[in-house]
Amino acid sequence: MADLIRRFAAACLLLCCSLMVAAAPAPVRLPEGVRPLAYQLALTVDPARPTHSGEVEITIELKQPQRSIVMHARELQVRSAWVELGARRHAARVQAIGGDRIELRFAQAVPAGRALLGLAFSGRLQDKEFNGLFRRLDGGDWYAYTQFQPIGARLAFPLFDEPGWKLPWSLTLTVPQALQAFANMPVQREEAAAPGFKRIVFEPTPPLPSYLLAFGVGPFDVLDAPPAGPVPVRFITPRGRAAEAAFAAGITARIVERLEDYFGQPYPFTKLDNLGLSVPGSFGAMEHPGLVTFALPLLLNAPSPGRAPDAAFQRNYIGFAAHEIAHQWFGNLVTMAWWDDLWLNESFASWLGERITAELIPDEGGEHLQAARARAMRSDRLPSTRRVQQPVGSDDDFAHLWDAITYEKGQVVLAMFEQWLGPERFRDGVRRYINRHAWGSASADHFFAALGQQDPALPAALRSFIGQPGMARVAVQLQCDGERPRLRLAQSRLQPLGAAEAAGAARWQLPMLIRTPGGLTRHLLQAAEETINLPDAACPAWVQANAGGIGYYRVAQEPAALRRLMALPQLPAAEVLAGLDDAAALSEAGELPLAELLAMAESFARHADRAVVEQAARVLLQAQPVAAALDPVASAARWQRAFGERARALGWLEADADGEDQRQLRALLVPLVADLGADSVLRAAAGLHAQAWLRGQPLPIGRNRSSLLAAAAIDGDAALFDTMLSAARRSSDGSERIELFAALGHFRAPVLAQRARELLLDPALDYQEVGHAVLAAHNETPSLRDGLLPFLSGRHAQLARRMGRDEPAWLPSYLNQSCSTGDAERIERAFARHAPRYAGGSRTLAQTLEAVRLCAAWRAHQAGAPA
Repeated sequence: MADLIRRFAAACLLLCCSLMVAAAPAPVRLPEGVRPLAYQLALTVDPARPTHSGEVEITIELKQPQRSIVMHARELQVRSAWVELGARRHAARVQAIGGDRIELRFAQAVPAGRALLGLAFSGRLQDKEFNGLFRRLDGGDWYAYTQFQPIGARLAFPLFDEPGWKLPWSLTLTVPQALQAFANMPVQREEAAAPGFKRIVFEPTPPLPSYLLAFGVGPFDVLDAPPAGPVPVRFITPRGRAAEAAFAAGITARIVERLEDYFGQPYPFTKLDNLGLSVPGSFGAMEHPGLVTFALPLLLNAPSPGRAPDAAFQRNYIGFAAHEIAHQWFGNLVTMAWWDDLWLNESFASWLGERITAELIPDEGGEHLQAARARAMRSDRLPSTRRVQQPVGSDDDFAHLWDAITYEKGQVVLAMFEQWLGPERFRDGVRRYINRHAWGSASADHFFAALGQQDPALPAALRSFIGQPGMARVAVQLQCDGERPRLRLAQSRLQPLGAAEAAGAARWQLPMLIRTPGGLTRHLLQAAEETINLPDAACPAWVQANAGGIGYYRVAQEPAALRRLMALPQLPAAEVLAGLDDAAALSEAGELPLAELLAMAESFARHADRAVVEQAARVLLQAQPVAAALDPVASAARWQRAFGERARALGWLEADADGEDQRQLRALLVPLVADLGADSVLRAAAGLHAQAWLRGQPLPIGRNRSSLLAAAAIDGDAALFDTMLSAARRSSDGSERIELFAALGHFRAPVLAQRARELLLDPALDYQEVGHAVLAAHNETPSLRDGLLPFLSGRHAQLARRMGRDEPAWLPSYLNQSCSTGDAERIERAFARHAPRYAGGSRTLAQTLEAVRLCAAWRAHQAGAPA
C-alpha cells in the first residue's frame, strides 16, 4: 500500500468527497471514542446499472466531545454528512484520510452522549471481483450480490466495520419493479417507489457484525424446501434454475436437525434462505444469518430422469451446507471479537461440518479428515508459515487469513483434542461456550476456558498448537533392553530439506495415542524428550505412534520400522493414509530415500480401500516434480505399473453399473495415467470422445468432462483448439465455459499454449472465468510453466487491469510447482517489484519461492548434485 498515491477531491458545496487510497496504510482499528449502536440503511440498487446510492443513519454513543469522527468507506462519494444530538444538527466536512476511511470534521465539538449520525452517498457495483456489492451477468440477466467478509461492506456504504460491534440492522432496498430482493431477514413490507421501482423494507436483524449483513437483487426463482421444524427453508437461484436445487432442498432440514442436537438448542434465526451466486473461480459459500450464499456449482445439479446426483456432488453440498449452518451458532450467534480469532470460527465449522457430513454419508476410513490433515501440513511445512491465531494488523494479514492454516490445521487440531477428551465431554464444553456468549462476542480464550472445565490441562495444550507456527516431528525409538519395553519420544519442529533453521526451540503439548500389540497407551508429550513404558510383555513387533491417524504431528521411525508398520494387513485405512503422507514429508526432509517412498506408494496401488489407492496416487503426484526430473521415462513407467491397467479398464465413460468407488477412481486415475503415464490409448480415446461431445453427441462423461477435455488437448492440434474456443464462446453454461478454458490451457504445442495465455487479455472473455482455468493448467506442466513466466512478467500491467484490485498478488502462486533454484531466481526477478503493491503480494511471493526452493533441495538431495 505504501506506493499508492493519495489523491484528494475538490471541496464542493455538497461536501462531496471521493474516497481514494492513502500514501501509507492507516492503523487497522478505528480510534476509540465513538460506539455504534444500531443502523438504518437504505440503498437503491439496480444490477443493470454500474452504480448504487443510499443513505445510512447510525445511532452512536459519543464517549466524550468530538471534533471529528473516523469511519470506514472505500471508493464512495459522500454527498452529505451530519450528526444530530438533541434538537441540534451538526454538519460535517468529509475528508478522505486513507484508502478505506473518511473523517467527519465539525466546526465545533459535538457533545458527549447518544446521537444520530447520517450520511448520503453513492458508489459503484464491483465487476472485477466478488467483494463488497458486486454484480454478475447470467443468462442475459443482471444480478447484484454482497460479500462483506472481511471488509467488503465499506465498498457499499460508510460504517464502523469491525466484527466486535454486533448491532441490529434495519435494511431497506429500492430495486426495479420486476426484480426480487432477499436479505438476512423476512420482508416487513413492500411499497411503490420512483416510477419503475419498488421499496422493500426488511425486518430488523438481531445483533450482527457488519460482515454478516447480506442481500441479493435479481430475477430469481425460488424453491420452497421442507422446513427445519418451525424454520422456513428456501433455495433462491438465477432465473429458470430452481429445479436444480432439488437435492439440496431435500437434505438441508436434516442437517439443521443434527446441528440443533449437537448444540442442544434450536436454530437461532427466523429463516434459512440459501442463495446461489453466479460466480466462477474459487468462491465457495458464506454463512450470512438467514441468507447463506453458495457458488452455483455447489448448490445446483441438473436433474437427470430416474437418477439422483452422484455421491461426490451430494457429499460436497452436505459438507459446505453443514459448515455454513454450523456457523449460525458458532460465528453468528457467538461472534469473534476480532479477526485474529477467525480461525476458531472456520476451524470449528470445518470440524463439525465434516462430523455431520459423515453422519449422513458415512466416511468410515476418515479420508476427508486425512485430506484436511495433509493440506494443512503441506502449508505448515514452509519456513514462513504463520501461526493459527495470527494477529491481524494490516491488509496483508487479511489477504492470508482464508487458507489451510485457518481451516484445515485448526480443524484437525480440534479433532485431535476431541479424540483425546472424548466426544461427550468435548460437546459439553462447546455447549457451555455457546450458552455463555449467545448474541455476544467472544475470543479463543473463552472457548478454551469452556473446554478447560472438562480438563484443566486442555487450554495450555491447545495454545501450544494455535500459538506457534509449524508442526512437530516426533522421533520414535523402541527400547527393549530392560525389564519391559519402553518407547523414547523426542519432539522437534519438522524441517524440510533446504529450509532455514527456525529461530528458537519449538515445543508442543502433544496428545498421543500409541498402539502396540499389547494395547493402547495415552500420553501427553510435553518435554523435548520423554521415555514411556509400553503395555507389552515382550518387545513389540511394531509401534503405531499416531493411533487413529489424526494426531497433528509427523511420526519419524527408522525405515525398517516404518516398513513393518505399513505392511500390517490389519492397519486401519486412516492410519495408512496418515502414514503415506508422513512418509512423503519425511522424504522431503531427507529422512526417507525417494526410491523407498515411491516403492511404498506403488505397493498400495492395488489396496482394497479406494481412499488408500487414491492416497498412493497423490504421493506419486507429490513426488512427480522430483521423480520426473530425475528420470522421466522411469516416472512414466511407474505410473503405468501402478495404475495403467486399472485406468484403461475404467476408461473415460461412466456405466450404469458403476459403483461410487469406480466413479471416484476413474475421476482421479484415468487423467493421471493419460498425462503422467503418457498413455496413448487413453489420450486417443479422450480425443475421440471430446470431438463427439463437441459435435453435440451426448456421452456418459459425468464428472470426468473437464479431465477428458484436458487429456484430449495434450496432443491436440489447432483445429481442436479452435473448436473448443468456439464452444466456450457460445456456451451459456458458466461451468462448461470454465472447463473448456481449462482444456485450452492443456494444449502442449508452444503456439497453442501461447494462444491460451493470450485469452487472459481478451476483452470479450470474463477474466474471472478464463484466468484461473488457464493459469492453473500451465502450472501443472513444466513446458507450459516455462512459457508462462515470461508471459506473466511481460504482460503484468495488462493483466492487472483485468483483475480485482489485489488479485495480482496471487500471480506468483501459479508458478509454485517449479522445482529448481534457477526457477526461483527467475520468479523472484519477475515479481519482486510488483508484489509489494498488492495486499498479500509479498507473502505470496515469499511462499512461492519457498515452495520452489524446497522442491529444488529435495531434488538435489536425491540426485546428489546441485539443484
